[in-house]
Amino acid sequence: MGQDTSLSATTGSPNTSSRRGPSQRVSKRNWTRPKVASDRPNAYRHGVLPKLELSIPVVVACSPEEAFDYFADHRHVAQVLEGVSRWDPIGEQTQGEGARYEVEMVAMGVPMRSILRLDRWRKPHEIGWISESGPIEQQGGFTFTKVPKGVRIVLKIQYVPPASVIGAAIASRIDGFIRKRLANAMERIRETLERRSKG
Repeated sequence: MGQDTSLSATTGSPNTSSRRGPSQRVSKRNWTRPKVASDRPNAYRHGVLPKLELSIPVVVACSPEEAFDYFADHRHVAQVLEGVSRWDPIGEQTQGEGARYEVEMVAMGVPMRSILRLDRWRKPHEIGWISESGPIEQQGGFTFTKVPKGVRIVLKIQYVPPASVIGAAIASRIDGFIRKRLANAMERIRETLERRSKG
C-alpha cells in the first residue's frame, strides 16, 4: 500500500524512482539520446542526394539531320534503351518544344515512372527535356554537331536520385547501372543510324 507501481513510459517496468536513493539515480551525463531522423546527414534529412551528371558521346557516320530525325521519333526510344517499357506521348503533340511523355523504366528491379517535357528543340542541333514529376528529378538532352566523320552526338543528363525512396547505397549502384545501360544504348543507336544511312 502507498508504493508507486505505475508503469514507466519508456521501459514498461514498474516506476520505482520515488524509492531510489541519491546514488541510484540515473546520471544525465551517462545518458545517450537515441538517433532520430534529424541526426542523419543533410542529404537524408531532406530526402534527396547530390545531383549526378553523365555525358556520353558517340560519333556516327551520318548527317546531323538524319540523327536528329531519328531521335525526334519517340517510338525509337524503347527500341534501343533496355529497361524502358513505356515512352508514350501525352496528348496529340508528339514532337517539338512542349511535347510531354509518360515514361516508365526499371533499373535493378526498381520501377520508375515519370513525366518528361521537351523544353529544347532546335533542328538539327538539339533536343532537350526536363522532368515534371516522378521519383527522380532530371534534365537532359541530345546535341548534334557536324564533324568530318559525320555527326557527334552527346547525351547529357543531370539527375537527383531521392534518398527517401531508394537510399544512398542503392542510388550509387543504380547510377553505375544507368551509365552502362545508356552507353550500350548509344552504341546501338550508332549501329542503327549507320545501317539506315547506308541503306
